[in-house]
Amino acid sequence: MAQSGKQSHLAVGFFVGAHSNVITYAFVSTRDGKIVGAQVVRKDRFMYTALGHWPGLVNPQRQNLLLENGLDSCFLVEDEYEKIVGYYCPIFEQLWKVRFREHPFLYDLYGWSHGQYKPSMAQREFLLAQYGIENILTDYIYGENLYQLLKDIQDKSWISTYSALPPDPPISGP
Repeated sequence: MAQSGKQSHLAVGFFVGAHSNVITYAFVSTRDGKIVGAQVVRKDRFMYTALGHWPGLVNPQRQNLLLENGLDSCFLVEDEYEKIVGYYCPIFEQLWKVRFREHPFLYDLYGWSHGQYKPSMAQREFLLAQYGIENILTDYIYGENLYQLLKDIQDKSWISTYSALPPDPPISGP
């Protein structure tokens, strides 16, 4: 949506926020490439808007924004009466792995990060260079960077590359 240079985007944050989720879902507004507003939303609202089932500022034409951006593994689920009863989008269930070594609530699930609560310095530099994420603990990822990251985390070679980046050196004591 363009209004004097203002645009609206789907966004995710790699921080625990509202609703105690590992990933925070939001709609952000930008002007000149800078976030000027953010509205945190439930995952359902995010997904139904992204898939074009619900309208919103980020998707007034109700298009499937995920499919339009090369993510064909996400779709709406209908019952036998063609009523929308849910959605299927497993790639969003993998996003936490970018930040965490171990899932913060489900301790037997492991991620790709070298740090317990944030990626190693080499991984953070990679995320900045590839997706513009300056601080994984506070920044939203949105627009083309979000779609590219969602595509990349489905690629086994990307996962291998990201996981192979060096961990931080151990902190030595006195």
